[in-house]
Amino acid sequence: MLVLKLGVMIIMVIGLYCTVFPRIPGTLIIFTGAAAYWWFTGFVTYQPWLAYVLIAAVAVAEAGLRALRAYVTGREDVTRTFSTDTTVGNMAGLIVSEAILGPSAGTILWELLAGKALFSRWTSVAKILKRLILVAVIRFCFGLVMIYLIIEYVFL
Repeated sequence: MLVLKLGVMIIMVIGLYCTVFPRIPGTLIIFTGAAAYWWFTGFVTYQPWLAYVLIAAVAVAEAGLRALRAYVTGREDVTRTFSTDTTVGNMAGLIVSEAILGPSAGTILWELLAGKALFSRWTSVAKILKRLILVAVIRFCFGLVMIYLIIEYVFL
C-alpha cells in the first residue's frame, strides 16, 4: 500500500510540474493518479463528490484557462511565441556574447546588434509575458488544490 501511495504521489508531482507548461495537461495527470489509486485499491476510498470536484477542476484548468490564455493575449500586436522566443533568445544571446567577449564588450555588442528586437516592443512583450505567467500560476494553484484534496480525502 505504501508503494502504491508513493507511486501515485510521484505521478501527481509530475502532473503538478506539468501544469506550468501550457501544452501539457498537468491537472489531467494529477486526476489520473487519483483514478489509478482508486482502481488499484478497489474503490475503497472512492467518493463521488470528490471525483466530480476533480473532474470540474480539470475541465476549468485545462479548457477554461486555455481559452483565457488565448483571450488575454489575442488583442496584442505581438504573438505569444514572439514574446517568449524573443525574451529567451535575447537572454541566451546576451549570456553567450558576455562569455565570449567579456561582460562589458559582450553586453554592448549584443545590445547594439540584437537588442533592438526586444526593446522596440518591450511594453507589449512584457504585458503578454505577465499574462502568460498569471495563467500558469492559476493552473499551478488548481493542481495544488487537487493534490491537497486527494491527500486529505483519498489517502488519509
